[in-house]
Amino acid sequence: MSESIVVFPQPDADPKGTRTVFESGGRRLTLLAVPDETEAVPAIADLVAEGAGLVELCGGFGPVGAAKVIAEVGDRVPVGAIGYGSESLAAISRFHLTFLAGQDQSELFMMLLPGADPRRDRLVAERPGGFTFSAVAVPDLAAAEREAREVRGTKVGLIEIFGGFGADAAARIHEVAGGIPVGSVTYGIESMDAAAAFRAA
Repeated sequence: MSESIVVFPQPDADPKGTRTVFESGGRRLTLLAVPDETEAVPAIADLVAEGAGLVELCGGFGPVGAAKVIAEVGDRVPVGAIGYGSESLAAISRFHLTFLAGQDQSELFMMLLPGADPRRDRLVAERPGGFTFSAVAVPDLAAAEREAREVRGTKVGLIEIFGGFGADAAARIHEVAGGIPVGSVTYGIESMDAAAAFRAA
């Protein structure tokens, strides 16, 4: 069974990482929450040692955090990181400033996993003030668009998509979600071929 990892920072996570596993169609996707960038590297290295073949980092890591992970495990597995297009930059900047001010916000992660059932394959964590962190495994872009429609006009301040969505997916989800900033995973040139081979396997 092939396994990929989606990693995001969560201050109250276990220092060794808090794992949520989704499985479908012969694939396993592990959502890994880590307290911060420092704790991320050993937690990711453990999963790679257990056989994970691909790592994707949420936008909260930024290029500096992503570089640390790539330096540690990038020679063993491809590592990608979330980036945002120009249509999302102003809104994601506002989201980031709100985060730095210590204010909670709602976030939606969508992870492409063939055969997934979004009604079942989801994690929702409540936050103070009626905010939530939601991670949903979706089988295809159409399902992702349905999820994006559901959060249009809500407190969701960002959407991040993982798992190999096509190049136009972020733009389509951005439009359906009513302009919520949407980030998608990109890979450095050193990882592109390995990431493509993992997806094709």
